[in-house]
Amino acid sequence: VLFLIAHNYMAHSFTYHLSMPLLSPLDSFLQNIHQCRDEAPKELAEKINDIAKKAVEEMSKEAGTFLHEKLDDVRHTPDQLKAVMKLFPKSLSMLDENGNLPIQSAAVNTKIECKSNPAMRSSITFVPLLAKEGYLLDVGGEENRGGLLSTLPKEANFNTISYIVSSCYAGISKDQADEYDSKRAQVLEELLGLNLLKKSDIEEFGLALRSLNPSCVRRFDLITSWNPESLGIGESQWKSPIHVALLDEITSESPTPLGPREDWFGMALKAGMKHFPERLGLLFRKFEGKSACKIAFEVLGVDKAMATIRRCIPPSDNHPILHHALEYAPDLVDDICNYYPDAIFLRDSNGYKTSQVEFYTQLRRGGKMFKDQARFFANATDEQVNTMDPKTGLYPFMLAAV
Repeated sequence: VLFLIAHNYMAHSFTYHLSMPLLSPLDSFLQNIHQCRDEAPKELAEKINDIAKKAVEEMSKEAGTFLHEKLDDVRHTPDQLKAVMKLFPKSLSMLDENGNLPIQSAAVNTKIECKSNPAMRSSITFVPLLAKEGYLLDVGGEENRGGLLSTLPKEANFNTISYIVSSCYAGISKDQADEYDSKRAQVLEELLGLNLLKKSDIEEFGLALRSLNPSCVRRFDLITSWNPESLGIGESQWKSPIHVALLDEITSESPTPLGPREDWFGMALKAGMKHFPERLGLLFRKFEGKSACKIAFEVLGVDKAMATIRRCIPPSDNHPILHHALEYAPDLVDDICNYYPDAIFLRDSNGYKTSQVEFYTQLRRGGKMFKDQARFFANATDEQVNTMDPKTGLYPFMLAAV
């Protein structure tokens, strides 16, 4: 045991000692152990080996304490952390008084948590390195990816990954919040590169919803860009972010609003427009029978809701918003038209005007009989009568007969 300590110690300090004129007493002792390991009497060697085992345990504990309480991404380097992990691998599994692993302490510690305390430190940027080594050593258990999936002792609803994704602080400056968010987004990118953060984690742990917070904008953008379906496309155990932004209460299991709710709504809609512009950013996606647009009108009021919508879907971009409204939320058409008056002249991707879309939509809904509503059919234009409904591929007279 003592020989292994000496061997590792000398290997990690060799470069440093090339520039030192004299060896320290510890260096000299370990060097002698390395050179004379086979010459000492057996009885003495066994006794020393027992003492060495206890010394290794104590040193591992000290290394664990260092990782929990002293590791600082300003004062320390990745190479120094690698040396600690190489010399004392067991330190990665040492729990602190709260039951946290070192990787969890690194995820939680932050300098800006208490601006009045100059002793505060940050070690968040070391998380990928701790995870990489911890994964090889089964830290936290074989299925926990080096502690990334281990539950935080004081945060039962969070594992290490979900805490990194969602953590933020109120009462700090915008620059501090941006730095905090950027550091954690960088950590997530590195974990993606190491294949220690997987696409399936986004759905399993609801990471898109956990990062839905104006203080986590870079993390939310990273996650939704990697898995756009997390915005609410396809089957999921979670509600769509655009609905959560408008409906969820403040609980420990849902995003905690730190600003106006319209900022949350705008964040989800902006991401939706980035990935699904053909669906108007999921603005008309329904939850319990109501579109997100309708819910926004009810929760925020028409003026606030439309101000956010216009910011995310600028009228100058010529998106056929009225076409979508006519099909999915006809009761909102008049309100939307007040804020997008020029949209009535646009054509959609099929080349159809709003009047055509309205005509086809009404036919698809059924109940249009010539006997009872002759004027509806008599007022139909050539464009409406002579073209096919893009949804069904049927001509109007066919739709009327269905």
